[in-house]
Amino acid sequence: MRVSQRSGLFSGVAALACATVLLEISLTRICAALFGEPHAFVALALPLLGAGAGGAALYLAPSLVRPSALFARMAALSSLASGATLAAVILLSQRGPAPGALPWLALLYAASTVPFALAGLALAAAIRHVASEMPRLYLLDLVGGALGGLAAAAALRAGAPRAALAAAIFFAVAGVFFYLASRGQSGEQRAHGGLVATFVLGGFVLLAGDLGAPWLRLAGLRRGAADRTEHEAWSERSLITVDKPRAGAAMMRIGSAAQSPIVDAKAPPPAQPEDMAYALHKDEGPALVVGAGGGRDVRAALKAGQKDVHAVEGDRGVLEVMRGRYAAYSGNLFDKPEVHLVVGDGRSFARRTPLLFRNIVIPSPETAEASSTGALALSESRLHTVEGVGDFLSRLLPEGTLVLSRADVDFDRLLSLAVAALRRAGAAEPKDHLFACSAAQRTALLARRTPLAREDVEALRRHCRRHKFSEAFAPDRPQTPVRASIVASGGGRAPDAAVDLAPPTDDRPFFSYAVPARRLPAALGDLGALRAEQAGLFALAALLAAGAGLFALAALLPALLPALNTRAGRLLRGAAAPAAAPPPRPARALFFFAAIGAGFALVELAVFRHGLLLLDLPAYELPVVLVILLVSAGVGGLLTARVAPDAATWTSARVAEALVVAAALAAAGLVPLARWSLGLAAFPRALLAVALLVPFGLLAGSLAPLGVKLVASIRPALLPWCWSLCALAGAIAMALGALCAMNLGYSALLLGAGLAYLLAAAAVPPAAAGAIAEGDGAPEPSGADPAGAPPARGAAGAQPDVPEAAPVG
Repeated sequence: MRVSQRSGLFSGVAALACATVLLEISLTRICAALFGEPHAFVALALPLLGAGAGGAALYLAPSLVRPSALFARMAALSSLASGATLAAVILLSQRGPAPGALPWLALLYAASTVPFALAGLALAAAIRHVASEMPRLYLLDLVGGALGGLAAAAALRAGAPRAALAAAIFFAVAGVFFYLASRGQSGEQRAHGGLVATFVLGGFVLLAGDLGAPWLRLAGLRRGAADRTEHEAWSERSLITVDKPRAGAAMMRIGSAAQSPIVDAKAPPPAQPEDMAYALHKDEGPALVVGAGGGRDVRAALKAGQKDVHAVEGDRGVLEVMRGRYAAYSGNLFDKPEVHLVVGDGRSFARRTPLLFRNIVIPSPETAEASSTGALALSESRLHTVEGVGDFLSRLLPEGTLVLSRADVDFDRLLSLAVAALRRAGAAEPKDHLFACSAAQRTALLARRTPLAREDVEALRRHCRRHKFSEAFAPDRPQTPVRASIVASGGGRAPDAAVDLAPPTDDRPFFSYAVPARRLPAALGDLGALRAEQAGLFALAALLAAGAGLFALAALLPALLPALNTRAGRLLRGAAAPAAAPPPRPARALFFFAAIGAGFALVELAVFRHGLLLLDLPAYELPVVLVILLVSAGVGGLLTARVAPDAATWTSARVAEALVVAAALAAAGLVPLARWSLGLAAFPRALLAVALLVPFGLLAGSLAPLGVKLVASIRPALLPWCWSLCALAGAIAMALGALCAMNLGYSALLLGAGLAYLLAAAAVPPAAAGAIAEGDGAPEPSGADPAGAPPARGAAGAQPDVPEAAPVG
């Protein structure tokens, strides 16, 4: 089979990007199951860290990938990435985490980063040597990434480890394309066909073996003992396991931080504080349960005599468990005529439904351990915001009640939230609308639109005493000075509290993050307490330290170059002798790429998240948003194909300035837009998502190709270094952006993105004098002295037959 080098290059890069995104998403699920939810965020940054390391390695050692061996080396790198993926997946799944061993955790992350570093090195080589094709290369790279997101949506149902094996196969397939391209020209060094074939066949054999006789299962999961697990299944969102039934219930565990009991149909549901509203309403309905899970709260409503129960569940994997293996065990609970099941977001349902409810229950599936260790700090909860609670209060009948449940450690903030929401709803004395009781490390808070009468409070107290619940708050008994201060303030604040009790908002929806901003430096400085009590902050601190360390190392590369002027160093760099004259200063180009990398990461954090909110597609919103954003960014890059280098400076500055304006507008209007859209039908919301994502994608996606065009006209050998700093700045921005959103909100995060793009607009490097437009020049061979001007074509062997101005086809 004969493939042109151009087709082989484009196809290989697309396959490489597909594998990268598929592996990235698979690792987020694996790391969340093994190490906890915060580590999923760390896994998201591994491709950026790997790309940064790969670009820096190519800048230090251009001889790693020369033009005459471009496709042969890219085939080898892709094949090695496949092998590194297989090794990382086996290491993660078979060994699992070692409790208390930070070096072991660092080793696992390092092993997981190797495939991304090899893929990043291959992509940096393509950018370095075929820079004139960057717009098309960038488009196919991002389209391949979008396909990887779609592949993940399908592959994760078979399990995250198997999805990672599929990523290894895609890496090997990229190697096949590069191997075929290496045979397309007589002067090109050919790839090693045996190496490529080994990893293609190895990936398929391992995947087929696991499908036939499953062996690739995660060891050391953060949940109950393995011998108690009766059922295990993966959904698009997480790993779901079910323990063997005990005492009339089988515990369903969702991810590493949530659980929900499946109650045996032959046994009555155990009483919980969330049921106290039925002491007031008896069998009067209708009732709404947001987060049906294993169905305990639905069973409790039916036990109370409710005849009209609406249940909302957003995880299709949970529903498949309940309607599949455990349908008979639960008495076909979700198919009973009294139960109306809705698949989707609970808050969107509340905004769209015309129904008014007598009781709304929002149980919390999070475990007490996850709440007390800060494992949920990075998790957003749009249900537990002032606006969210207000939406549910608005769907109550005048005498209706809303019951929210959280772990005991979170109750003071839950009280603060309810006070603020009631105050916004017009309650003169919010404390008169509230009552709470607790049991088994969980506290339920009842809020009513109208004040509770004395007989209502007494009825609730009798209910709590009968079931041996502890009273946590009542209008006449706040129980603690902090709670008295919260309700007295009216705004839900207690200035003297040791934790942040400010009510979460849609702009800052991190209910479980409670570190006051004034105490953040002290919290980050105490590593022991940070790891034990603030797992989310610890993960961010680790990511920030890794990203900053690599960025500092990459930024100081020039200091390392003199050490490479030895004979061995010159051979590694591919230079016959040190440069005769000092090169032009690269600071402006490097700063520009670092700024656009940071800006894109910050925009992606905010815009991507709100795009997910706009789409009401349970289990499918992630791939849909990913496709829209990546494809639009790729198209934005393609549109720069005809921009001449001498016009690229002006165009880059104007695009960056447009992104500053867009970020400022989004900071002012994105959160209100997302909240307003909750009441719309699915199709208008999808249109809004497209209208939000496409402009940002088009604008942000055009800057990298424009920057490559400019640097290629000045000093092509800088491209791997620029690409490295762009990726590493993105990783640092992810950590800083998450901290910003948690402490200041998404509006501040978007303003930070605008600042990054403003700096990029000021640092756009000028094109070289006499620079030629795309299609009129030739790619530079890497055998050139990186500090000097590019030699003529053929100076270092045959060039890839990629026509610089040929149309894509």
